[in-house]
Amino acid sequence: MSDKGTVALKKGFFTEAEKPFSSYGSLQVSTFCYPSGVHAVKVANEGGHIIVLPYKGQQIWDAVFGGRSLAMKSLFSSPRNVGSFLDSYGCLMMHCGALRMGCPGPEDNHPLHGELPYADYREASLVFGDDEGGRYMGVTGVYEYNRAFGDAYLAKPVVKLYENSALTEVSIRIENMSRYPMELMYMCHFNFAIARNGRLIQTADWNKESMLLRTSIPDHVKPSKRFLDFLEKLKVDPTPTQIIRPEDEYFPEIVFFINNPKTDGDGWAHFMQLHEDGSADIVSQKTSELDHHSRWILKSRNREVMGILPATCDPEGYTAEKKKGNVREISPEGFVEFTVRGGYLDKKKSESMRKHIESL
Repeated sequence: MSDKGTVALKKGFFTEAEKPFSSYGSLQVSTFCYPSGVHAVKVANEGGHIIVLPYKGQQIWDAVFGGRSLAMKSLFSSPRNVGSFLDSYGCLMMHCGALRMGCPGPEDNHPLHGELPYADYREASLVFGDDEGGRYMGVTGVYEYNRAFGDAYLAKPVVKLYENSALTEVSIRIENMSRYPMELMYMCHFNFAIARNGRLIQTADWNKESMLLRTSIPDHVKPSKRFLDFLEKLKVDPTPTQIIRPEDEYFPEIVFFINNPKTDGDGWAHFMQLHEDGSADIVSQKTSELDHHSRWILKSRNREVMGILPATCDPEGYTAEKKKGNVREISPEGFVEFTVRGGYLDKKKSESMRKHIESL
């Protein structure tokens, strides 16, 4: 049996001081504003909490479980009220796309990762209910993209946190409002902090055929000899990245495109980062919905990130992905829906998941 409801949010509900807003069972919701004026909704259960930005991209800015923040490490201690991807980048999860996605190439003129990461949402609501996963609370909203003589669509994401879980369920529905087909590129961009000596476990083979290394380096970047030597090693064998060792060089970045991951009996592919204490970060995707996956690892003095990235295509920008045949279409007045699960597993659950992954 499923039961659900919504409560409309208004910007007047938010103040600089965090204050309780609602509850459902043991789930608690509070609201506040960052000093920048960015509105935030905190959804908490007995194990921890997530922070969602209801009007700025519907990002998950952070999540805290097992006594640690899951989000990437960066110089942005809090979100800024900006429209540019690079002016406020420190979130745990952001939606990317939907018309264009990835790093623009020389022939592209679209913004990095498209319009969705810092989209301004006109509507936002609290969601609550019971479904097959149990009791939940979360955040949803509506973003309208509408250009004269161009594309028009609605994005309707939902982030849920369940009562007895440290995993979020992230879904999005993208509706083409036009009577013409709409091109689609989408990524659910999870940015975890890097685990020291973390072990990566995945439902994909560890070989150069299944893990295609991106070898291009931007002209403005001057990589070290140690990085170039590491890159050469990874061209023939990706297995050195199974363990994220402090001595290995991940600056400017290491990116893999992971092909044809295996799935379990329910159609889910799993990608996990195991920490030294036995806990783990994980992202799971249905390959019937999101048939591409990228891994982005960056470690520098200023930022550290383990990017686990389910998508409809590789993040190489519109022109490159169009040539590969990876740009999808939504039919006139049609829609698509995607669901991803991501978050934290304690030691017991991560061990169970490790065995599940390694059995596939």
